[in-house]
Amino acid sequence: MSPEHTSDHTAEPWARCEFGKTLFSEGECQRPGEVQVDGSLLCVPHAELLRLQLRENILLGKVFELDKRLDDPKNRADQLYWRRVLHERDETVEQLRFNHTLMEAHKEADQ
Repeated sequence: MSPEHTSDHTAEPWARCEFGKTLFSEGECQRPGEVQVDGSLLCVPHAELLRLQLRENILLGKVFELDKRLDDPKNRADQLYWRRVLHERDETVEQLRFNHTLMEAHKEADQ
């Protein structure tokens, strides 16, 4: 970033990643912020990690909702429907595992 684009309020020639100020943060990042995510300026690796964490939360919510459907006695009467929901839950759990693996690999690469 060229000096004319910097703010008078910062001593750095670029804005730093604000990952340390987000809900999922584990410390401050020294890299420059390059991506705007929900009002925060993040470096590319932290933007990707935040995207994966949000996806994990969505998938966990979906598994919870599918579990409620599977536990409902009214749904057990229709075996075809129940098996379809069970299959959807199993697929969602696999997506969740894969997402978690991506998050772990991303965290290891970031260290």
